[in-house]
Amino acid sequence: MRSGGRAVAVVHGRVAPDAPPDEQDTLLQVTEVSAQLAALGWKPVPIPVDLNLQRLADRLKRLKPAFAFNLVESLDGKGALIGVVPQLLDSMAIAYTGCSADAILATASKLVAKRAMSVVGIDTAAWIEPEDLAAGRIPEGRFIVKSVWEHASIGLDASSIAEGTALRAIQAQRMERLGGDWFAEAFIDGREFNLALVGPAESPRLLPPAEIEFVGFAPDQPHLVDYAAKWDPQSHAYNNTPRRYDFDGDDVLLARLEAMARRCWRLFRLSGCARIDFRVDRRGRPWVLEVNANPCLASDAGLVAAARRIGLDQADIVREIIRPLDLEPARRAAVG
Repeated sequence: MRSGGRAVAVVHGRVAPDAPPDEQDTLLQVTEVSAQLAALGWKPVPIPVDLNLQRLADRLKRLKPAFAFNLVESLDGKGALIGVVPQLLDSMAIAYTGCSADAILATASKLVAKRAMSVVGIDTAAWIEPEDLAAGRIPEGRFIVKSVWEHASIGLDASSIAEGTALRAIQAQRMERLGGDWFAEAFIDGREFNLALVGPAESPRLLPPAEIEFVGFAPDQPHLVDYAAKWDPQSHAYNNTPRRYDFDGDDVLLARLEAMARRCWRLFRLSGCARIDFRVDRRGRPWVLEVNANPCLASDAGLVAAARRIGLDQADIVREIIRPLDLEPARRAAVG
């Protein structure tokens, strides 16, 4: 795609000065992606977005961008609103990068994604619906209480894991403290993997698989990539959950993970980039935890780290994410 110096709207959720680190990370992505777009010959124009959608629409009409680079992860701090901006872009016939509005909505809700995977036979960890959890209809076993919509491990720590009626109390506490809907997912005590894919919907490139290691965790400390592990540089978990990419004797497992990741890509009609998170139980059986459409593109994020393993840098990833705009007729027409 030749830019000719045309403007690109880099849309992202507006970040308040006192926002938590998971939201502040958006600004790093905006800065780095904008730099890569400029290096490719585009004119990036960062546009922070809030709930005033008319203001966004008016600005886009004035800008007349060649396309929008979609970095919206939430609006007003609410992950449930992640699909609003791509829906607006669709209504304005403005091409945008990454997954479609439908794909974003189908994967942003962990419950919608799990139901869809279950229907087609993709193994996903068992779960308890929010209403069943609230009513105390809880099966035996260890579960972890999660937000239905919020990602970035929001609300996750060791206290999120429990059994029986304690799960109901955790749900109530999280709802009171953080708002939103919460469900429980079977806690699989095993290995954790991430697989990312980038490129057009029809022919994505699979990046090298990464395993999260849990180094020096106490016997009673669950192997969990919780909020501190992602966002608190002073925590033990943050400094002791490195990714590894070199494997010995895991060929069969890695082939299964790749096949499952590609099935998820096709099922949700993903495009641009996505990351699939897995747990592998003690018997070696993999389970999909989450499907992340449009994952973090910061230089220190897992997707870019995996790309470096095969000689791709952040600029290459941005180029791959833009590439589908040339291949999808509806969006190509909008680019003009």
